[in-house]
Amino acid sequence: MKYLNQLFFKGLIVILPITLTFYLLFHMSVQMETFFGDLLAKIVGKELYVPGLGIITTIAIVILVGFLVNNYFTGRFFHWFNSFLERVPLIKIIYNPLKDLMALIPGGSKGKENQRVVLVPLPGLGVKTLGLVTREELEEINNQELITVYIPLSYMLGGLTVLVPKDSVEKVDMPVDQALKLAVTAWIKAPPKN
Repeated sequence: MKYLNQLFFKGLIVILPITLTFYLLFHMSVQMETFFGDLLAKIVGKELYVPGLGIITTIAIVILVGFLVNNYFTGRFFHWFNSFLERVPLIKIIYNPLKDLMALIPGGSKGKENQRVVLVPLPGLGVKTLGLVTREELEEINNQELITVYIPLSYMLGGLTVLVPKDSVEKVDMPVDQALKLAVTAWIKAPPKN
């Protein structure tokens, strides 16, 4: 019986990540296809509509918006619209944290050049944790000695933002995206051996 349990869990370890990955990709594809597919079917007619056009349209729109944001003139409009959303009372509660979270994604938004990976000591425990410096200067509390460090929790169950003295952190020579991957997986995945 113990041997069967071992086989079951070994199989589960292989199947579960694969299944969840494909399920999430399938679910996202269905949502994109449903949203734009239904709209396209009404525009071009059901006889001309080809399944998959909704997904292609979604990808094209995201790329187009990226291009427009990169353009000087249309970028100014997006900047104005972004500033407007940041001030609307109910919307800003949802929009601002999501926008800030997107800044952590590698290859994404502005302000990433200030992010760096550091080790933060946990007082009284004698251990350190990995974190990302998100702000070097805290004008809001008028303190030049402190920096903000985001400490992601394993499996992206949230994270902590701590204010620590600048001289208490230890710089780590590691890209931000690699640090996030390691934190998310609780450092389980080891680097490949040569």
